[in-house]
Amino acid sequence: MIEPIERFSLPRLILEGLRAKGIESFTPPQAEAIKRGVLEGKNIVVVAPTASGKTLIGEIALVNAALRGLMGVYVTPLKALAHEKYLEFQFWEQYGFRVGISTGDYDEPGEELGKYDIVVATYERLDSILRHRPSWLSRVGVFVIDELHNIGDPERGPIVELIVTRALYLGKQVVGLSATVGNPEKLAKWLSAELVFSEWRPVKLVEGYFDRHRREIVFSDGRVEEVEGDVVTHSVLKAMEGDYQILIFKQARRAAENLAQRIASIVDRYLEPQEKKMLEELVQEYKSSAVSRIEFDNLSQLILRGVAYHHAGLSLAARRIVEKGFRSKLIKVVVATPTLAAGINLPARRVLIYTRRFENGVWKSISIAEYKQMAGRAGRPQYDPYGEAIIVDAPPKEAEHYIKGKPEDVRSYLWSKRALRIHILAAIASGYARRYNELIEFFSKSFGAQDYRIIFAQSYIVKTIRELESFNMIERSDGEFIATKLGEVVSKLYLDPLTAKIIIDTLKDRNRVQDLFYLHLIAMSPDFSRVRITRYSDLYEEAMTLASSDSIPSIPDGIEEISSDDWLRGYKIARILYEWINEVDEDSIIKNYGIGIGDLLNIVDTATWLIHAASKVCRAMGMDVHARTLEILSIRVENGVKEDAVELVQIKGIGRVRARTLLNAGIKTIEDLINTPRSRLISLHGFGEKIVNEILREAEKLLELKKRGQLVVP
Repeated sequence: MIEPIERFSLPRLILEGLRAKGIESFTPPQAEAIKRGVLEGKNIVVVAPTASGKTLIGEIALVNAALRGLMGVYVTPLKALAHEKYLEFQFWEQYGFRVGISTGDYDEPGEELGKYDIVVATYERLDSILRHRPSWLSRVGVFVIDELHNIGDPERGPIVELIVTRALYLGKQVVGLSATVGNPEKLAKWLSAELVFSEWRPVKLVEGYFDRHRREIVFSDGRVEEVEGDVVTHSVLKAMEGDYQILIFKQARRAAENLAQRIASIVDRYLEPQEKKMLEELVQEYKSSAVSRIEFDNLSQLILRGVAYHHAGLSLAARRIVEKGFRSKLIKVVVATPTLAAGINLPARRVLIYTRRFENGVWKSISIAEYKQMAGRAGRPQYDPYGEAIIVDAPPKEAEHYIKGKPEDVRSYLWSKRALRIHILAAIASGYARRYNELIEFFSKSFGAQDYRIIFAQSYIVKTIRELESFNMIERSDGEFIATKLGEVVSKLYLDPLTAKIIIDTLKDRNRVQDLFYLHLIAMSPDFSRVRITRYSDLYEEAMTLASSDSIPSIPDGIEEISSDDWLRGYKIARILYEWINEVDEDSIIKNYGIGIGDLLNIVDTATWLIHAASKVCRAMGMDVHARTLEILSIRVENGVKEDAVELVQIKGIGRVRARTLLNAGIKTIEDLINTPRSRLISLHGFGEKIVNEILREAEKLLELKKRGQLVVP
């Protein structure tokens, strides 16, 4: 039941702000959270469907903390989602609050964030900030954890779990938000939190499945819809005739792209002339920010026909254009992979869901939790009388299992070798726990501690401590564990200690190696495992030949966490990066290696961080030749340039294309640039008067750094 906001004892400023936002009533989960004490500093776990108003609960908690002179921190899984929330929370700046965002540079301590009242960050960025323990940490009043169920993710789950564990350890209020959790009581117990569990939705959800033998869609409300032809064509036609939008979730990128291509001609027939004109404007907007001609050509011709695909292989610019077009109802159908369901707010009247994905050579069914995430996108508040989620590819009995089943229980992955290595070192290096009993106490506050008797947890911790000692990252002194200089560097750089050990062991007895060697060493490390890459088996013979001549690292012996598959996968990534730093254009790389521009940018971003971190690790170990070479290589990877362009690309406004233009004109250094007549610079391709003025201003700043020896130059 909706309740007017006046019924609640809200701070005057929050009440005023809500009214200014046009909010006059609270949804049931919002009302319940306030009754349960979210404004009184109590820990709260909110489990409620998509669009039920969970974000506002967190938002109110943030503002409430700021009103008490404290800080509020909102943490999300995705950079795009962090940006979305940052823009949303900037509303409160008109009331005198300062809102900030932090999503990059893991080795930056984040001290400057103390000037804000509300900070939005990604999981990884906040985890790295907490390791640095900035002075403002004592002023944080509340941590709001969006998508709390991500604790159950094998890769990122321990990060989320340790963020919350640190918050509990420091005695901070925690507000956890989630749509799909099978064991919310257990999460609430862990947090000593009030549980707000609600099935209320602003739009009724009707679930169903396609019975391909009977050629009909069977809905949970008793309706049966006859289907002529295939179910996708049928649903698209029905949507076009009913003037509503559709989301289709496929489990593979190529399948999503192919399906979007197939249905484009259907949608195109139903577009009004005015809509076509507006879609042309949308495509022009996309063109101005497109970074890949291949991506633009493939996607824009679909957008012009009112259809698009959406997956992690797209550039951020492309994803934002698709989302903008769908929200404005110009794009009628989006075919997406499940990444779209992970927080981005794009609902539709009808959602079609494919439940099988091809993984490691076999077909697997997705989890109930994944299905519920996607089904939750059905129904647009204020627009649709109901939402429909239809399972397309499962037989009736299996489909009923998805519809009637509850999401799987969230479990902890903290006790994996890799997670413990990373987080025990972090706990010691950042001072959360220095003695053995303090480590036990600290990790006893984790979610995973509920699943193990303390005796087993202790054995895992002891084994990890011994491993970190053998890595020379911690040492004992008067009953305390102290991070060594290397351990401090590794933790604050946000590295897996095993990655650092592999770098040190591989390079310590070598002089400078070739670029491809460094790139492969980084790409096969455990910290590169989160980057998606496929189809590399045909490179095996080539990689083995190069390894035999020491042109790339050999398959590591005795390291069970790096398999021959990881090594070969790393070789493909290294080849991609090698072409990138030798200024091969983006589209050629995308075409040659069968990846998306989004994949390339993700590879570049990850490699930039890891190579920079490797440089710092080598510096800490006195391996100065490698340290300097890696420092230069990091700049090359970040900008995609040959070594002769390193100095120029450090000038803001000069990228790989402009740097090469300047070099071809004989302008090789900052001094050359400053001493070149403006008229000549303006005449160069890709330069104009405004750009030249901005570049020269930046060049003057960098020249001072160069004179002081603070600029990286080859």
